[in-house]
Amino acid sequence: MLARNTGRVVDGEEFRYDAANRLNFNTSRFDHVKDNRLKQWANHEYKYDAWGNLIEKVVGIVRWQTFTYDCENRPVKTETMADTQVESTSSYQYDSLGRRVAKQSEIKGHTDHKRFLWQGLRMLREESPGQSSLYLYEPGSYAPLARVDEKEGELENKVYYFHTDQIG
Repeated sequence: MLARNTGRVVDGEEFRYDAANRLNFNTSRFDHVKDNRLKQWANHEYKYDAWGNLIEKVVGIVRWQTFTYDCENRPVKTETMADTQVESTSSYQYDSLGRRVAKQSEIKGHTDHKRFLWQGLRMLREESPGQSSLYLYEPGSYAPLARVDEKEGELENKVYYFHTDQIG
């Protein structure tokens, strides 16, 4: 609202809308995100390479993660540091079709291996020592329906259903 015709703003209102064009009553303000890359939020800082891949995430001054990618922009290694100590590392392997086939993680001295089995371009199973997950899909489609988790020593499997929309 303008006071007389001085051009000075004495009172103002601001309205924000969500993606569905409804009034958003959230009072927090968001800055413009250049190149669609979040650089800072709260006490988090993010750094990207020239291809837009996240290469570093820093939380405060005591915790950070680094991410390494191959020439096809697939993650091949992650490392998490806390208080100058390596907390965890993970490495990933891919087959000639670009599908992730293995993950090896070391978390606080404990090593975990996971294999991914594929049926064409659909992931069929995840296998790790003592546990596996089977993925079920709609017939003739790539849309997942459910995941069945099996754990060694347990009598019943756990079933988790996927609820997806038209964009996944």
